[in-house]
Amino acid sequence: MNTLSPLHPSPAATTSGPDGSFGVRPATPADREACGRIFWEAFAGLASRHDFPIEPSDPGFTERMFAMWLGHPGFDCTVLEREGEVVGSAVVDNRCPIRGIGPVTVAPSVQDAGGGRLLMEAIMGRSIQQGAPGMRLVQTAYHYRSLALYSKLGFRVREPLSVVAGAPPRVSLPGHEVRSAVVEDLEACDTVCRRVHGIDRRGEVEDALRFGSALVVEREGRVTGYATGLGYGMHAAGRERSDLQALIGAAERFLGLGILVPSRDGELLRWCLAHGLRIVQQSHLMTIGSYQEPKGAWLPSILF
Repeated sequence: MNTLSPLHPSPAATTSGPDGSFGVRPATPADREACGRIFWEAFAGLASRHDFPIEPSDPGFTERMFAMWLGHPGFDCTVLEREGEVVGSAVVDNRCPIRGIGPVTVAPSVQDAGGGRLLMEAIMGRSIQQGAPGMRLVQTAYHYRSLALYSKLGFRVREPLSVVAGAPPRVSLPGHEVRSAVVEDLEACDTVCRRVHGIDRRGEVEDALRFGSALVVEREGRVTGYATGLGYGMHAAGRERSDLQALIGAAERFLGLGILVPSRDGELLRWCLAHGLRIVQQSHLMTIGSYQEPKGAWLPSILF
């Protein structure tokens, strides 16, 4: 288990980079357009150079996401500035004691100049000051520079992940009933998540209930798995692999690029491929601080 220590600056005040050219500060609603544009340009430019699918769907989507993050009390947003211009940003999901990091993006025109490290040090420092026991992120495997940066900062690769895309198989499993989740399911969802990960992610489940995307699967009248939705920004957990198969099979569509499947779960990955889904990209789950090896079936979100 890694140990977190207060070695990193907080973004509460402007912090200069090694050459004094960069600074970081908390984001404001006025930064939404710039942050959304840089989010799109950074991901689109990188994916295009490597001939991979672009993870965010379009510039309008990235701006809408920043509008949501900036207006949600469960997220912290930090911007990177150079000579008074916003040139990058980082988002931290605080809805769980374990912090979820991402996206972290720097404008293509100023990449490889130390801005990404300054952003990461700032948000890590803030999370440590808030008492977070750990932080996690999902790193795009072909982006070697970000893998190197996160490794230097102390993150460890815990799981290889396969991004799986296509039309959901629309199959049902005998003895597995999938339905929309309701508020009364929260405790059961917490129980499943704690069994799998040692923590619950209630804040995310509550948001999914409000959004209308949360699902549960029942066996013999007992909730044995749940999903905040099926897609890039959602996660799922189940007592058994069949619980996830039932949830995947019941999805009407996958939101975003696809679903993230732990590559070490060969049986689940083969089941997806046998039902017409395909692997479009590889990623890594990386962690620092508190971490429990999963004990059950799970699908991470793009955060963790």
